[in-house]
Amino acid sequence: MAVADVAVAPSKSVSSSDGQVERQRLRTMLLIRRFEERTYQEYTKPGQKIGGFCHLYSGQEAISVGLAALFDKKRDYLINGYRCHGHSLALGMDPRLGFAELFGKATGCSKGKGGSMHFFDASVGNMGGHGIVGGQLPLGTGFAFAQKYNKTGGFTVCLFGDGAVNQGTHNESLNLASLWKLPIIFMVENNGVAMGTEVHRHSAETDLAKRGLGYNMPTMNVDGNDIDVFITEIGRAVDRARRGEGPTYVSANTFRFRGHSMSDSMATYRTKEQQDAARSRDPIALYSDRLIKKSLLTSEQLEAMEEEAGEIIVKAVEQAEADPHPALEDRFNDILAETYPYQPK
Repeated sequence: MAVADVAVAPSKSVSSSDGQVERQRLRTMLLIRRFEERTYQEYTKPGQKIGGFCHLYSGQEAISVGLAALFDKKRDYLINGYRCHGHSLALGMDPRLGFAELFGKATGCSKGKGGSMHFFDASVGNMGGHGIVGGQLPLGTGFAFAQKYNKTGGFTVCLFGDGAVNQGTHNESLNLASLWKLPIIFMVENNGVAMGTEVHRHSAETDLAKRGLGYNMPTMNVDGNDIDVFITEIGRAVDRARRGEGPTYVSANTFRFRGHSMSDSMATYRTKEQQDAARSRDPIALYSDRLIKKSLLTSEQLEAMEEEAGEIIVKAVEQAEADPHPALEDRFNDILAETYPYQPK
């Protein structure tokens, strides 16, 4: 960590004595992975039911589940880019609502009008996915300003990809957040490529954590594939935010197992060696192996969890498929309309 080390205990314990907490985290990671695998299948099968762009989260599950472990749904906010499925599920979204949104159904989390890039659930602090690269950064800064102004004790985590660090909104948001000591964590989910462009080809400084150094805030690189390490390290930034000491800038280093979106093949910019190395540090495999070694999980329990996650996803898809599409008369609802004094004839 640079600028100012934060040496306090994390907000939530990494482990429990009986393994119940750990098994639940693993269960959620498995659910996210199964959700994304089924999303891939539904997007690519004939008679495609999912329209628009679609960005999968496979391989990054430790970040979203780790954040959920530190999150208070009554006072904290999470705001995201367009790779937003995993975080929504980690904060408790029913997979049925997710698939209904992907299928354009009225029962979706955004009433079938947002699609893959706009999973919202404000009731638990999930302020949604946003399709404009870097567009969520000033919004997240605004949420953190409201938290400080209203003295809620909450914090905001603003997530974005490594491509967004080159947007002007990134620099403006960091400056204001530090100037006003806002309770926000800026987190790059750094999977090494901006779409298909490797970091060294788009950033003069390849250690993306250093992007926060010019704004007088602590910065850190965190292993985004190891959920225990992630919770411990990010817990310090959370406590700093809650104490009113201002923002922290984090590069959560990870690797996505799919292409940038469903429209590209990762094989064109990831070598087989890179993919194999990443698979060897699959966050789910790392965590499940650790729990088995600690006698907090058995192979039979792991198999049962995998089967359970699969069954939940199958049922969620079946229910979402049976749900209705939005009514035609609802097409102009949930949009902003402003009336001005001058009305041209």
